[in-house]
Amino acid sequence: MHRVISEIDRPPADLVAAFDGIPTPILSDVTSKYENTMASEIKPVYDEASMAGTAFTVKTYPGDNLMVHKALTLAEPGDVLVVDANAYEEAGLVGELLSTSCQVHGLHGTVIDGAVRDVKEIEELDYPVYARAVSPKGSYKAHPGSINVPVSCGELVVEPGDIVVGDEHGVAIVKPDHAESVLEDARDKLDSEDATLERIQDGEYIYDIANFDEQYDDLVIQEQ
Repeated sequence: MHRVISEIDRPPADLVAAFDGIPTPILSDVTSKYENTMASEIKPVYDEASMAGTAFTVKTYPGDNLMVHKALTLAEPGDVLVVDANAYEEAGLVGELLSTSCQVHGLHGTVIDGAVRDVKEIEELDYPVYARAVSPKGSYKAHPGSINVPVSCGELVVEPGDIVVGDEHGVAIVKPDHAESVLEDARDKLDSEDATLERIQDGEYIYDIANFDEQYDDLVIQEQ
């Protein structure tokens, strides 16, 4: 059964905005128990892409972007379209025109487990888009799908209202219920890494700073 849900619960805008600029590797480090990082196949269309927003999810038929167009008419400024396109790589469901429309209506980005096209034009727009592949082929507009249901994107389950963070490394998802603690942990991690970097620049080894001797001594290794 296909469903279109127009209204979703969104986390506070200031909480979402606080994740803007938090590196996804840091989020991966502090939330590893939540398995929050999308598969490495989901890549930014251009290197400087960066975003933080609220997931507005779309489930499409392979090669068909009708439901993506419909979702855009329902989304609100600050949302990120998260599209489960069945990892289909042979049709660009998002291109220059759709990305321009997303930008005009205040969306913060698009993530698609599928293909895009017009990548040069998307980069010139400076509108963040993340995708599995690039294809010159166009899409159909003939099949049903769903909007604002849990979807699979980048081997993660993404739910409407999740916080979506993207940068040059990829995409991370933060569940709203965990967001405040994750944000605090991420900021602490950044401070800790700054302090560690100073010690490295002073000549210390990471091996010593992190006390890797403890792990090493537990291994059975013959030294000569």
